[in-house]
Amino acid sequence: MSDKVDRRQRVVFADDSSDENLRGSIIKGRQALAVKENEFKWDNPSLSLIASALRILTDQNNIMMKQNELILRELESRPATVKSKSELKF
Repeated sequence: MSDKVDRRQRVVFADDSSDENLRGSIIKGRQALAVKENEFKWDNPSLSLIASALRILTDQNNIMMKQNELILRELESRPATVKSKSELKF
């Protein structure tokens, strides 16, 4: 199994994660991200604020990776269709 990992080698999701688990994780991630974004204030720019912003961006990227995996799985599960030149419209 080749888990999907980020740059720090933290597992974002495993290849054997079910589609439903990924969807649930995406929904929970979006909810947690919304809370973080609502609490985020630019009033006092400091290193901890910048670190918090980077964590939010990382969380957003992890959610997008999971969404992309679901899209890829859907595309791979569809039968390939080949169109002839006469079917193509330009």
